[in-house]
Amino acid sequence: MDTNLSSKPPQSKSSFWAGIAVFVWSIAYMLPHLYWALGGRMGLFLLKPSVAVSSQFQLINWVATPIFIAAGLVGLGFIYLGNRKILRLLLLSISVLGCSIATAHGIFGIIYRGLQITGVIGLENGTFDIHDDMYVVWDLVIFEPWFLIEGILFAIAGWSQLKRARSRKVWLAVCMLGTTVGLVTGLLGVRFA
Repeated sequence: MDTNLSSKPPQSKSSFWAGIAVFVWSIAYMLPHLYWALGGRMGLFLLKPSVAVSSQFQLINWVATPIFIAAGLVGLGFIYLGNRKILRLLLLSISVLGCSIATAHGIFGIIYRGLQITGVIGLENGTFDIHDDMYVVWDLVIFEPWFLIEGILFAIAGWSQLKRARSRKVWLAVCMLGTTVGLVTGLLGVRFA
């Protein structure tokens, strides 16, 4: 008989590494936003010129920075708080929301930017021109894939917290449903990020 009833059950390696991946990926994306929020100007060529010179640009980055920090803390929360039932349910709820929004944002953005580059969808200044619209390419190869990967990491982190096959199937179904809702709202013109 186990006399140490207060000890936590051992955490799986996949759960640990999924939490670390969410943390590292989120904090890595937070750093340029914090830099831009503090007034940094390096790397602005990656962004749409009107966004980079907007009077709201620093405010946007001040809002984004704590969101990415919170996303990273969800990853750490799975590692350090994931064995407490109420906190685990809270982390799973936040994770499914993060998964749905980030995955839908990434998929929608990749398709949308691809259609802009191919000329199916026009840009504000007409059709895509590599010299004037390089921000579209950067968005396609850097920013939108970041969101997609973030969403996938949230899905993996939540999935690795669940032990039963049925729970994992339900988890994946809820993540896919949330992503579908995010894609539909994107098609309707409402994007959450």
